[in-house]
Amino acid sequence: MVLGEVVGKVWADRILTPLQGRRLVLVRVRPDGPDLVAVDPLNVGVGTTVLVVTDEAAAAVTGEATVDAAVVALVADADVAPTTT
Repeated sequence: MVLGEVVGKVWADRILTPLQGRRLVLVRVRPDGPDLVAVDPLNVGVGTTVLVVTDEAAAAVTGEATVDAAVVALVADADVAPTTT
């Protein structure tokens, strides 16, 4: 699982049939992680902190083998300590 913030919605120009009608969001992984596109069964809004599962867990949550990231929870509060290098 990864913690992230929804930074936008994603609209596909073309999409596989099993993914038609599924909402996609752009999630920025915390802290300072890469952005990823996730299926959003919870209909979250931009700016929302969320938990995202990946790989087999995402496929299991959505029931679709082609899904590799899915939003599974809205997070009310997360205390993430800054990293130092």
